[in-house]
Formats: sequence, structure tokens, C-alpha cells
Amino acid sequence: MSIRRSVAIFFSAKYIELLLGLVSSLILARLLSPEEFGIYSIAASVVMIGYLFRNFGVGQYIVQIEKLNDGILRSAFTVTLVISWAIGLLLLLIAPWLGDSYENTGITTVLRLLSLNFLLLPFGAIADAVLRRNMAFDKLAIINVSAASTTLVVGVTAALLGASYLSIAWASNASTIVSILLTLFFRPAGLPWLPGVSHLREVGKFGLKVGAMDIFNRGSDSVTELIIGRFQGLHSLGIYSRAYGTFWLFEYAFTQGIRPVILPYLSKAKHEQANLGELYIGIVTFTSIFLIPFFVFLGLNAQDIIHVMYGDQWTAAVPLLQVLCIAGLFFAPTIFFEQLMIAQGRPGQGLRYIAISQVLRLAALLALVGLSLRAAALALLIWALVKVALAFSMARLHFGLRPLAFLRALWPAMLTAALLALGIWGVKEATDSWQTPLLRLLALGVCAVVIWTAAI
Repeated sequence: MSIRRSVAIFFSAKYIELLLGLVSSLILARLLSPEEFGIYSIAASVVMIGYLFRNFGVGQYIVQIEKLNDGILRSAFTVTLVISWAIGLLLLLIAPWLGDSYENTGITTVLRLLSLNFLLLPFGAIADAVLRRNMAFDKLAIINVSAASTTLVVGVTAALLGASYLSIAWASNASTIVSILLTLFFRPAGLPWLPGVSHLREVGKFGLKVGAMDIFNRGSDSVTELIIGRFQGLHSLGIYSRAYGTFWLFEYAFTQGIRPVILPYLSKAKHEQANLGELYIGIVTFTSIFLIPFFVFLGLNAQDIIHVMYGDQWTAAVPLLQVLCIAGLFFAPTIFFEQLMIAQGRPGQGLRYIAISQVLRLAALLALVGLSLRAAALALLIWALVKVALAFSMARLHFGLRPLAFLRALWPAMLTAALLALGIWGVKEATDSWQTPLLRLLALGVCAVVIWTAAI
């Protein structure tokens, strides 16, 4: 499958997933309170850390390795199976302790329910990685959209029946089951079913670096929520989670549709002796023309967006979202940088890049979280700036790319964003007297689409 068709299929599927996720969020935000979201967020944060350990870089190893054989696949299955089941058992054991720590038994119940996922996840993991390696994104799109549909139906139904915070947990488990069943249905022919040990050393060596990279990169989000829940309380955590979830719409709407394609694409280019530095600059140009205008629009219209999407009980999320959007403006040069390092065969350097930036992010969070939620959100801005500095330094060292090359790649997006901001300001002035936020937001959206389309 060509890179363009792969992107088109997966991108389209991600927009369907985004729509389903938005509908689910809109409904659940009106059925559940911020505290109920906070209860689920604490348990889900711990599960996310476990999920990252479970991955252990096995999927990336299968995608990027030049020659794949049964021994590698069997060994990868062994690693995934052992780690996943061990983590599931550990989560069951620590569930009471976590509930006691936050003085809420609901957290214990949610964590026990979510831990059951780890018994099932290994059986679809290897087939999923091979599908991504083969760029079978049409099949992956069906799997992901079906899982998102399941999340919507089960979550909303359970909430309407009074399941409270457990409704999100039931939706997560149902989604996992559907995803695994469909992955097994689309399982490529010839894949081994039994585990093996012949290539454990090489799978483990690669997985240790890439797995640690994922843990630092994604685990910091979970640790952030645990810290905020501890210092600011479950209600404040619910507010932060809603602001962060809105901020992360770009990840759902764009990045997740592109990310699964980037590593296979760059790995294939590396095997063909292409210049990865030049290819990455092209990726930055393409990404930034969507990313920078998106965060400008989201930040300038945060109040109306939060009101329309979630209702008045979430207005405290507005200033947090505005701070996060400022951080988002600096994401474009770095959003796929770790994939570049993996494709280049330098997962250790990618780990260094991720570890330094995430450690500084958490240090900043610990220093600021006691002041206010808005101060805690500044930790993400510090993280974004550190990542840019590290990426520029490593890109110059390993690929001969100077910061000026990145600035040239970003220039079209920066100009587009400036024009967009002017247009938004004009529409806001004209619609300031409108009493309906939805109508004002629709007018701003039309303005943004027209200016963005004309600018590019």
C-alpha cells in the first residue's frame, strides 16, 4: 500500500474515531461530575503506566526490523505475554493500596476492572504490529473505528443506567475485547501461535530502550494526573483532565492518523538509503501547517469551546486550556522526533531525548503544582521548550540539520497562524454581542477554514 493511501485511510478513520470520541465526551461530561472523572483518571493513569511497560517496544521492533521470521515473532509473543500478565497481577494487588492512598474505594474497583485487560492484550499485540509493518491500514482502520464505537455505546449506556465512574471502565474493557477479536480476524496468514525463546535477547535489548522511551514519553501524563490528584484533589484533577483532553484533540484528530505510518515509512526509507533528515523536514512542514493554526484557534476560542462541548460545570478548565495551547505551538519540530531516531537505528539517543525532557517536565510540575492548577499547566510549556532545544541539538549532530532548516519548515505555518489570529479577532469583534456561544463558534470556525485554506 502506498504512503499516500495509507495516510488517507488511517487519517479518515481517525476522524471517525474523533467524532465518536467527541460524542462520548459530550454526553459523559453531562452525565458524570468532575469528581467522578477524577476517580476514573487516577486508576486509568496507573493502568496507562502498566500498558506502557506491557508494550516494551515489541511492536516497534517488529515494524522496524529489516528481516522478520517465526523465531522473532515467537520471542516477541513470549515477552509480551509474560510482561502483560505480570502487570495485570500487580495491578490487582496494588488496587486496595491505591484506593486507600486517595481515600476512595471507587479507585480500587476501577483499577481491578481495568487490570483484566492485561490478560487479553497479548493475544492481539503481535498481529497488530505485523499489520502495521505491512501497512495494512485499511484493516487497522476497521479495528479502531469498531473499538471507538464500542466505547461510545457501552460507556453512554452504562452511565445512563447509573454506573457512574464505572461506566468508563466498562467501556474500556469492551473496547479492548472488540479490538482483539477483530485483530485476530484480520491476523495475517502464517503467524505463529505459540511463544518461543530463540530471539529473546535481541527483542529484549531493543525493547528495553524503546519501551523505556514510551514509558518516559507517555507515562509522564499518567504521573502528572497522579500528582495533581494528590496535591489538588479529585475535583481539580477532573478539571485538568478535561482541559488536557481538549488540548489533546490534535493528537486524536491528526497525529494518531499519521503516527502509525511514520515509523514504517522512515524505516523503509532508511533501508533504501534515503536521507532521513530531509524527509523529516518535509514531515515537519506538513505537520506544522495543521498543528500551529489548530492551537491558535483552540487557545483563542477556549471559553466558547469548553462551554459548547462540556457545559458550564467545566468553565474552570478554560485558563488551563489556554496555557496548554501555548505549549502546543512548539510541538511541530518534535512531535515525531523519536520515530526518526528509532528509524535511524538510534533508540538509545531517542531514549535520552525523551528522558531528559520528561524528567524536567515532572520536576517543574512538582515545583508548581502547589501554587495552582494553572501554574501546574506551565510544566507542559517547559517540557515543550526543552524538547525543541534537545531536538535541534540532536538533529544537527546526527543528521546535519541546523535550526534554520526547521525555522524555514515552520515559516508557512507561522504566517498562516498569524493571518488566522487576525481573522479570529475580526470575527470576535463582529460577534461580541451574540448571546449563543455555539453560533459564535460556528462563525469563527467558518472564518478559520476560509483563512487556512486560502493561506496554504
